[in-house]
Amino acid sequence: MDLVAALTGYSQTTRHIRIDTAMPGAFVVERFHGREGVDESFRFEIDVLSSEPYLDLTPLIGHAARLRIATGAGERSWNGYVTHAAYADSDGEITRYRITMESWLALLRLRRNCLYFVDVDTKDICERVFGDYPEAHRRYELKEPLRKFSLRGQYRETDDAFVLRQLAEAGLSLRIEHAQDAGKDASGDHTVVVFDRRAEFPRGSAIAYRHQDVGDPDGVITQFSERHQMVPDRVVATSWKADELLALAGHAQRQPDDKAPVLPVREIYDGQRAGRFETIDDAQRFAEQRLDALCLPKLIHYGAGSSRTLEIGKVHTLTGYLGKAITFVPLSIEHEAVNNLGADIGALLGRGELDKGLYRNRFVAVPEGTAIVPPYRERPTVHGVQTAIVVGESGSRVSSTRDHQVRVQFPWMRGAAPLPGGLTDTASRSNPAGHAPGDHRSGVLVRVAESSAGPNFGHAFTPRVGAEVVIGFESGNIDMPVVLGQVYGGRVQPPFAAGEGSDANHPGTLTGLQTQTLDGQSGSRWVMDDAAGQLRHELSNSTANSRLAQGYLIEQQGSVRGAYRGEGFELATQGWGVVRAGEGVLVSSTARRLATSTQMDVAQSVGQLKQAVQTAQGMSETAAAAHARELAANAAQADFLKAIDSAQDGKYTGAVNGQSATKASGSQRDGGDPVERFAVPAVLMESPENIVLTTPHSAASYAAQHVHLTAQGDAHVAAAATVAAASGDAVSLYSAAGGLKAIASDGPVSVEAHTSTMEILADQSVRIVSTDNRVDVLAKDAIVLQQGPNRITLKGGDITVETPGQFLVKSGAHPFPGPASESVSLPPLPIPAPLALFDEQIRFVNENGEPLGNVAYKLKLADGSTVSGVTDDNGRTERVSTDGPTSIQSATLTPTQVVDCCGRTSDVPPPSVKVDIKGIGTNNMLVGSSEKSVTVKGESRPLTEGEIEMAKTVFQDSIDYSAVRVHKGSYFWFNLQSKHTAVTPNNNMYFLEEDFEEDFSVSKKDGPSKFGWFMHEMTHVWQHQRGYAVRWHALTVTIRGQGAYEYKIEPGQVFSDFNMEQQGNIVADYYALIVMDSYVDVFSATPGSKNQMRQVIAPFLQDPKDASNLPK
Repeated sequence: MDLVAALTGYSQTTRHIRIDTAMPGAFVVERFHGREGVDESFRFEIDVLSSEPYLDLTPLIGHAARLRIATGAGERSWNGYVTHAAYADSDGEITRYRITMESWLALLRLRRNCLYFVDVDTKDICERVFGDYPEAHRRYELKEPLRKFSLRGQYRETDDAFVLRQLAEAGLSLRIEHAQDAGKDASGDHTVVVFDRRAEFPRGSAIAYRHQDVGDPDGVITQFSERHQMVPDRVVATSWKADELLALAGHAQRQPDDKAPVLPVREIYDGQRAGRFETIDDAQRFAEQRLDALCLPKLIHYGAGSSRTLEIGKVHTLTGYLGKAITFVPLSIEHEAVNNLGADIGALLGRGELDKGLYRNRFVAVPEGTAIVPPYRERPTVHGVQTAIVVGESGSRVSSTRDHQVRVQFPWMRGAAPLPGGLTDTASRSNPAGHAPGDHRSGVLVRVAESSAGPNFGHAFTPRVGAEVVIGFESGNIDMPVVLGQVYGGRVQPPFAAGEGSDANHPGTLTGLQTQTLDGQSGSRWVMDDAAGQLRHELSNSTANSRLAQGYLIEQQGSVRGAYRGEGFELATQGWGVVRAGEGVLVSSTARRLATSTQMDVAQSVGQLKQAVQTAQGMSETAAAAHARELAANAAQADFLKAIDSAQDGKYTGAVNGQSATKASGSQRDGGDPVERFAVPAVLMESPENIVLTTPHSAASYAAQHVHLTAQGDAHVAAAATVAAASGDAVSLYSAAGGLKAIASDGPVSVEAHTSTMEILADQSVRIVSTDNRVDVLAKDAIVLQQGPNRITLKGGDITVETPGQFLVKSGAHPFPGPASESVSLPPLPIPAPLALFDEQIRFVNENGEPLGNVAYKLKLADGSTVSGVTDDNGRTERVSTDGPTSIQSATLTPTQVVDCCGRTSDVPPPSVKVDIKGIGTNNMLVGSSEKSVTVKGESRPLTEGEIEMAKTVFQDSIDYSAVRVHKGSYFWFNLQSKHTAVTPNNNMYFLEEDFEEDFSVSKKDGPSKFGWFMHEMTHVWQHQRGYAVRWHALTVTIRGQGAYEYKIEPGQVFSDFNMEQQGNIVADYYALIVMDSYVDVFSATPGSKNQMRQVIAPFLQDPKDASNLPK
């Protein structure tokens, strides 16, 4: 028989298996084997026959194909794409070819990518990947929320492996549905359906169970069985969340079946890696999904038969099995089919089954209602480390986050701005821009690892933009990059580069750290120089050229070691320098043997100060015996010695932070003498040689109590110009031996006693000599010269000589020309001003911190004295000065003028008010500049609900009621607001205590209600919030007194025609007349009629937010 004629004698329409390809009519299906399942792509291996032995199969590859099989209702189709086509065998007349048809998911296996996805969930990831495949028809059936990931990486993974891994981690499965489009050209149309464990499956066909496969054109199930398996019954999943320092954990447990034996808990504990979960809910959902996946094999159905309507992912019903109906969902199906090519072809090919053909399948299924979750897929591991470049905003040097993270870009990242030499072609339809923006938009935000890190302690190294950093991956996870360090290379060289190729003059002895400022200039530097015999440690920065160097001091420029500068330590700056210690400072040039002893050991200073104390005390006693002043500062000198002497108070008296504060004793670290310390925060300078203080300009020294200078030898004061000393009390100069001299080599010598007598006393002679001119003795009243009983008195116009003995006048001549006189002009003496050693100044402010200017005050001091005046514009009093520290007890305040702005006025003047002052007094700290503020705070509350509702009847929603406060107390100063006056300069309403109400919307039973008053003040709040300068306008409106409040409504006038106070009264009267319909609560003395009120306020009520309603 002619095989070709036998083959072509029947068209495909007579076959129960047919195929549609890009080569129509070229093939007849002989047989096929296929497999399809949940979470996998289907694959059909189809053997086809052709009479053409050398067909070009190229047109098939990548094109759509449709495989059809006859059913009782027509046909069932599988659509896909040809991925393989090959010659199988031939007998010379008929050639067998093998065609492989798969879903579009097979195409995903053909692309391997390196890509980061930023701020996406699993669906977004699938859409981004599937979007590059035009054939990718998909649908999502999701009930549970999906977690959004800040970073998800695909690294050297195929799209297929990456997508399936993402779906598995999210607990999502997929199935494939085929379009039943027989009769059309092959389209390959099939849809991948992504679903979660809560999704509802579509209903499939009902299939009969029979032992024999006969009589049903759609086929039957001939085998059906169950397999039971022991599975884990508990899953615990944990993960560390670094940004919150929190361990997140999820727990899921399956209850045991009825009548199940008692078994131990079969727990799967998964603590794999950090960063897996964002919330507790994420961890819980993961644990539940993982348990569902592990429990899937617990009950499995295995079946086989010839049912041609069996589909994966649908709920089918098995009838006639053990007298009941069973519903199940196939997870996988394997198909075997042979075409009905007729007896002739079967005989010719030696295969009898080709006569009528056959179809068989076997399947794996789970009972309906079983949660279908894919098994967890392990992610690929990134081995080793990689390098990346830090990126940030254009022109910036640093781009980091609060949690010590930087943005990086890897060399393999493609996009609009890859690293130099990188690729801009992303080969992506769905994401043509790629993931390499080259700036702060990079989604790869990476933590920076440090050698130590903890709550507010540890290292801080922030890689700069453009730096090349070394990236590691936690647990080898591409989603968890970490900066491990930074590397030099290319244009980036070490700051202390040495060795081959460098300009350094050393082999590499410098170690340390060099920073840069944000504009690329030199910043701070830490250098450790390990040159043999020349060890050096230096901290410096370029600001004011400040540095601290220790050890062998040299000049250093860059990496070059320069000239020798000395040894020891150097602290230098071109800016300001401060040495500050709260417990005391010791500056000493006394060396200790082997550099031992304790920190504050001042034994030499104590010995020297003891001698100084003895010297000063001896001199003080000698001066007192000679009627000179004692050295009153000796007691302070002795107290200072006591504070630093370890034999007295200058030592620790107990343990310090748990360690004994005693010196070493023998081989023990403690047990000896107490460790020295200053008992007071003193500054002590000590040297075994000289101490010199010098400056080319001025030097100043100040002591609030005493200045004590003691010298065992001489003390010299020399000045090229003037030496001036001033004393607030007395000056005593005493010389125990050697005399006292006051000499002016040029100019006069003046000794004056302004308010008392002057005495010149000598044990022997007093000699007054004028070598060049004369000696004048002048007196306003009289001059008396007396020796013993003898006296000469010059008084008025008389000279009286008194003597008990002879009065002898010896002269060569005795002329008496007659009487004469001459008036003497005596220089006036200055009246000394009192010296203020203690003073203070007070500044009065209100509760808002505003100064109380132009207030008359009277301050009462503790000594009974008073100080009066008027505060300046800043609320300050005059300085209060006293001879000693004196507390200021109270102040009586009286305003010199009162302008009650923006409120209801009163003709009653404000009284004076007494303000108690505590904790303030004159002192000797910052004399002439110290200042203390006295503030009185009042009480305040928000608006009540009733007040808000009352205000809304007029102002509606034009006021932010939450910003309004009602104060009990004066606005201007404490209780100095006029009686029965309210002040509302902004969002704050000030009522005196007697006028204040806890709720102005409540009617008063014991007096008139204050509805109108409240509405008047709310008008000023509305004016303020609409932008009207209430306080400023009050100075020109409210100051006019009652006339500013009175209004008269003329025809045609509107709300904006009235001033700020008139508007307040109009609103108050409108509320009383129109809203309350009450003349009793009218605010003004002469309100308008109801019609006039409606007329004037109508534009305002149409839109209270309109600022054109404000006073013109």
